[in-house]
Amino acid sequence: MQTHQKLTVALAALLALGAAQAQVSLGGRIDQSVVKSSPGVWQLTHGSANRIIFKAEDDLGDGMKAYSYLQHRFLGDTGAQRSGPFWYYSYVGIKGRFGDIRLGHQKSPLDDATGSDYEVWDGDTVASSYSRIAGGQKIWDNAVNYTSPVLAGFSINVGVSPSEGVAKTVRGQGFSLIYEMGGLSASLSTQRSPTNVQTHGIGGRYTFDKFRLFGTWASSTRVGGNKKQTDLQFSAGYQVTPEGEARVLYNSSKLVNVKTEVYGLGYFHFLSKRTAVYASLSDTRADNAATVNAYQLGVRHSF
Repeated sequence: MQTHQKLTVALAALLALGAAQAQVSLGGRIDQSVVKSSPGVWQLTHGSANRIIFKAEDDLGDGMKAYSYLQHRFLGDTGAQRSGPFWYYSYVGIKGRFGDIRLGHQKSPLDDATGSDYEVWDGDTVASSYSRIAGGQKIWDNAVNYTSPVLAGFSINVGVSPSEGVAKTVRGQGFSLIYEMGGLSASLSTQRSPTNVQTHGIGGRYTFDKFRLFGTWASSTRVGGNKKQTDLQFSAGYQVTPEGEARVLYNSSKLVNVKTEVYGLGYFHFLSKRTAVYASLSDTRADNAATVNAYQLGVRHSF
């Protein structure tokens, strides 16, 4: 009942914005798959996070726009809410010639710059990375984020997460430098998260002809502790047909002295602009643990 009440309030708020001449949209994704993993485990689960998205935008004139964004994530096989906050993202912002400022529950600077944009699977399916940003915190509460205008292909992203109720303290801060020109995209990021983890990361993507190449590296250290994690990921996609792409991935993650490796392979095929089917498989190997193989067939529909 409480969940339904929250959704009703959100819809009412968006309809009110619509009455005030704002552009309001409802979207989302349902992605379900069948997975068989060793030793003989069958599962109906998501290939990527199922979500409902509310967007609103208001033209302020002189090239400025105000906007808001809400995203709720849920389990498609049971209809239950995913663990964590009800709203996976919830923020408001203003953008214009000066750049883009947003406030709320949102991506951390590192994940915003070096996250799924630099992996062929976008972090989805069993063939995606085990770990990509070395345990760095992906989402920050109370976050203030600024993205600059693009100049000669370069832009910067700065984010902070102030503490609530504590004077003169900042729980998290981060910075990213991003370059995009033609088929090349690259990023350099550093952040200290509210959980006191210092992370540095780089990412790159290059698109040419029918190929897409991706790579990321990240290293984290817990401030005041001795736990260190380092992640490395390479992946690629080849457009077999105008609608379909073959994909391959390698990911290595080392936490202290334990190393985990993932080898991923798959095919993603669009049936239409909004609907796709996919097949993927992975081989996951960890020190002092049995190798786990997983095979997946799924369908994704966006709306």
